Amino acid sequence: MKNKIEHIAIIPARKNSKGFKKKNRVLFNYTANFLKKISWFDKIIVATDDIFLKKKIKKFKFVYFQRNKKNAAGNASIKSLMLEIVNSLKLKNTAIIWLFYLTIPYKKKSDFSNTRKISEKKTFKSAISFRKTLSHPYDCWIIGKKLKKFIKNDIYRRQDKINLFEHFHYISVFKVKELNKLNSELINSNTTPIILDKSENLIEIDSKKDFRYFKSYNNKLKNFK
Repeated sequence: MKNKIEHIAIIPARKNSKGFKKKNRVLFNYTANFLKKISWFDKIIVATDDIFLKKKIKKFKFVYFQRNKKNAAGNASIKSLMLEIVNSLKLKNTAIIWLFYLTIPYKKKSDFSNTRKISEKKTFKSAISFRKTLSHPYDCWIIGKKLKKFIKNDIYRRQDKINLFEHFHYISVFKVKELNKLNSELINSNTTPIILDKSENLIEIDSKKDFRYFKSYNNKLKNFK
């Protein structure tokens, strides 16, 4: 089809990680198996500096992308890597990029199908998922020589606090032509918020402890795919 919208999934998979060594090798199959269930991705790219993953990438028939050393460093932003991929592979401005972090292994297919409908609207620019903040900044303090409220206030009733949300890269999607306008976390004021209803079920794995927790609750969360 001439006007078919191209959907491209990108999996960033750095070789090095501090808290949980080689976690991307351990977690790779969870996201890979999920993506194989989605028929509408035109291309699935794995951006990595880890040669070990080459066999896995080939097995799943994904595209191997050798990310440069700068964008494989721990202080590199995800936007910097996206720009590298878009420019190196000369992706079309109209293409829609979907980011999949391996550290968020559980995904629900309908969440992505519903977001796909949003992404194919003419006015679409980018979208990212949000969840309610786990702790309210009104309750945060700076501990130094003297205690200092992070945000000066004397609010003590829960209902008087502003409803706040934090972004969470469970869903992160954008049109290529919007990329330069997004910040380092792939968000701007035109980003469509996708509010997560069951954010308590989402586990982000950054340590071995997180992984043990994830495995122990595998059966409980198996319907959250």
